[in-house]
Amino acid sequence: DFKVEHGLAGMPTCFVASYGSGKPVIAILGEFDALPMISQKGGVSKQDPLLKGAPGHGCGHNTMGTAGTAAAIAVKQALDKYGFQGTIKFFGSPAEETLISRPYMIRAGLFDNVDAVIDNHSSSGFGTSYGRGGNAMFSTIFTFKGKTAHGAGAPWAGRSALDAVEIMNVATNFLREHLFYTYRLHYVIQEGGEAPNVVPDKASVWYFVRNSDERVEEMYDKIINCAKAGALATGTELSIRCLAA
Repeated sequence: DFKVEHGLAGMPTCFVASYGSGKPVIAILGEFDALPMISQKGGVSKQDPLLKGAPGHGCGHNTMGTAGTAAAIAVKQALDKYGFQGTIKFFGSPAEETLISRPYMIRAGLFDNVDAVIDNHSSSGFGTSYGRGGNAMFSTIFTFKGKTAHGAGAPWAGRSALDAVEIMNVATNFLREHLFYTYRLHYVIQEGGEAPNVVPDKASVWYFVRNSDERVEEMYDKIINCAKAGALATGTELSIRCLAA
């Protein structure tokens, strides 16, 4: 049977299931995740949530962990049947979409003795690849702090944090023309004020910055410059919180 260790790397839902002994040590990732607002009934092709407003699986996350589990069990059966030497490790990796689990799992040393890692991701086609694949990514929240004021009575007394967010977003969208075709850039405004007639003194925007190689760091620096431009233009203060990379 697999030996299962729970609650690893400071995450209650992170686990490793191990079987076998000796080298090679092969890891299979079991990705799972739940994204906000996409609860969905199975077998229904149009939007029909199980619970309105609840989280759900996106881009095949309901199958990836299951497929990884099946693969690990198949390897165990092969080890038993043919008497191969080696160790199979199945890694339960939560929060795949936001890159939360694996940086902490690496930091905790969970992959230190692993010789190779196999991952899977649902797609519209069937294929395999090896070596470096997928995208490196920065997940970062940019928060601007300004000064509130009445939007009709004394707007000149305020400094709009929402204006800073919008200027940043305009700058990054103009930047898209000059990005290499492998770059991916997306954002969502998390906070933008309470009422139209109140100058927002706080606003934030959450960015994903992706690329397939180390040039993602160069791109990330450009996004930070766009954020600084928004703060400079509006007289607001900028704080940057990198959630994962």
